[in-house]
Amino acid sequence: MTDVDYKKLGFKCGLEIHQQLDTNKLFCECPSVLREKQPDFEIKRKLKAVAGEMGEKDIAARFEESKEKTFIYEGYNDTTCLVELDEEPPHPMNKDALKIALQVAKILSMKPVDEVEVMRKTVVDGSNTSGFQRTAMIAENGHVDTSEGRVDVSMLALEEDAARKISQEGETVKYRLDRLGIPLIELRTDPVIISPQQAKETAEKLGLLMRMTGKVKRGIGTVRQDVNVSISGGNRVEIKGFQELRDMPKVIENEVIRQQNLVELNKKLKQRNAKAVRKFEEISKILKESDSNLVKGAIERNDKIYAMNLKGFHTLLKKPIVGERTLAKEFVDYLKHFTGMHGFIHSDELPKYGIVENHIFQIKQLLGCSNEDAFAFVFGKKEDCEKALNILADRAEQLIAGVPKEVRVANDDLTTRFLRPMPGAARMYPETDALPVRITKQLLEEVEEPELPEEKLNRYSQWGLSKDLANQMLHSEDMPVFERLVKKFNKVNPTTIAMSLLSAADEIRKRYDTISAFLNDNHFDQTFGLLDKDKIAKEAVIEILAYLSKNPTANAEEVAEKLKLKKISINELKKIIDKIMSENKELAEKKQFGVLMGFVMRKVRGRIDGEIVSNELKKKLDIKD
Repeated sequence: MTDVDYKKLGFKCGLEIHQQLDTNKLFCECPSVLREKQPDFEIKRKLKAVAGEMGEKDIAARFEESKEKTFIYEGYNDTTCLVELDEEPPHPMNKDALKIALQVAKILSMKPVDEVEVMRKTVVDGSNTSGFQRTAMIAENGHVDTSEGRVDVSMLALEEDAARKISQEGETVKYRLDRLGIPLIELRTDPVIISPQQAKETAEKLGLLMRMTGKVKRGIGTVRQDVNVSISGGNRVEIKGFQELRDMPKVIENEVIRQQNLVELNKKLKQRNAKAVRKFEEISKILKESDSNLVKGAIERNDKIYAMNLKGFHTLLKKPIVGERTLAKEFVDYLKHFTGMHGFIHSDELPKYGIVENHIFQIKQLLGCSNEDAFAFVFGKKEDCEKALNILADRAEQLIAGVPKEVRVANDDLTTRFLRPMPGAARMYPETDALPVRITKQLLEEVEEPELPEEKLNRYSQWGLSKDLANQMLHSEDMPVFERLVKKFNKVNPTTIAMSLLSAADEIRKRYDTISAFLNDNHFDQTFGLLDKDKIAKEAVIEILAYLSKNPTANAEEVAEKLKLKKISINELKKIIDKIMSENKELAEKKQFGVLMGFVMRKVRGRIDGEIVSNELKKKLDIKD
């Protein structure tokens, strides 16, 4: 969408940012480490929704409970405790996590609460063994400035991350408990964001400011952004599921288009007095003589075929809502969540599948369809068909009422699909097992004032980084590693460390034509340790890292020996230069610096700095700069 007047559309947008903290878990002492080792044990549970403070079950919780799933939880003897298994009350809130949250509150000029009260948020999708997530408000009423104006940050909360979904087979879902309980900071903005680009900029700035603490986790899955979007005549829709910030504007644009089209669709449905007629008719006999493979397969399975009248929906089911996604796809997404069926057949796509005009006419007659009506049918056991058609009727009624208020998830093409109903206030109730935490003056004095981005950039400049490189490092997930390495290895040029962290993986892929390059913090520690002790030249860094990326358990010093990358002395270099010049006397006499430099570098690459080689060769050739 270009040149869109979002103000005229009544565009409203707010963000919820969730960032993992690099501490132990929030309500126990277990480490916040994801494990790939085979788990030591499994437990099995089924979860039920409970009533909140108002005595009602939350709509989203009822939705999840209706799926009747079984959950299997995997754990480890050495890093999974009884708190994670919901067999023991929570321990006192992690003080380190609380202090980090208060640091972020300071950066955003937020007012901390006087007392932290832990609440339970009903979650019965299996992602928490207890059936609820613990969450606590820490501060409120802050802001962040963007190029399009100030965005109010209404709330900062601390909460537990969910268990990690491993697999699903039918109605059985497997989760791993290593992620459950990792502390999350949740930042929530007011719905004052005025454009998709401002949403992206706000998310970037909030992410950057949280990284200023130096105590947040980094990498895929450690930060998640949810976007709330609505337009005039539409409804609030929460969008989850995209990792890349660059995708955020397009996802928001597509949601705006979807809501615009649904608003127009709603007007047409009301003009036609649309209705989902909950009178289901069996049409097996009508289709029995058709050439449809779908019908033949159903008859062989002894399935029934039931149809319903979608009054007023003629031609609308094939209407694109956003991109190539039609209205029928909206129905399919909804159907999948409540039944085992993955689709249905509707009249707007017929004649097709061996179903011809005569069959269509007979079905319309049976269902009492007018020219403005559509119909839909499904295959299966009678009770399954009736359940599916009732689900389709529910969705039709939602669309007749307006744009549904719901939670959606982003697709690969940056459109969205239905995930669950929008939760309400009924999902929250007090946590009776966790004591309140007073935010005392002494506690606030213990919280360090984090360095602001401008201050950090100034420090990087003093370390010798160019303006461009300093800005790249500030926004990099590797920024905390960079600072640690600079402080640890003070003989290594900070620019060398920064460039290696930012470009090593890409350089390895390009130089060695590999698909991926896995490097961890230990690889950089070992390699820069050698450079700091003057055992290797800076040119050897990429070579060693390349080897370690393919052999992650190898030792950097052994790699340097194996690849003959140990640094040579100036005297050794002089001998190599003398030998090459004696073997290429004509080139030496003509002072062919470039050619001779190439010969020398082939012998010494990675074992001594190129600048030293250049200087020594020029001296030998008596070339003045």
